[in-house]
Amino acid sequence: MSSLPMLDTMPNYPELVDFLVSPLLDDPKALLVDAESTLGGQRVWLRVSFASGDKGKVFGRGGRTIQAIRYVLEAAARTHNQQVHMEIFE
Repeated sequence: MSSLPMLDTMPNYPELVDFLVSPLLDDPKALLVDAESTLGGQRVWLRVSFASGDKGKVFGRGGRTIQAIRYVLEAAARTHNQQVHMEIFE
């Protein structure tokens, strides 16, 4: 398996999460995303919170929606040899 080519600009993970999650929310203004990187930017932790009433919409049936969001984040991270982890808080 070949590695993906690195892009010139690093992903803006909070903006990406906002882009992916906001359309699912009844109250998009309640969305908060905090990002922290370690190991020289190689690992990124995202902390995401939103209104508790929107939890079902974000997670989706059987967790499919949240898994798809995580997959997109991981794909963006892979292009820069990074690892990303997203935690959901209520």
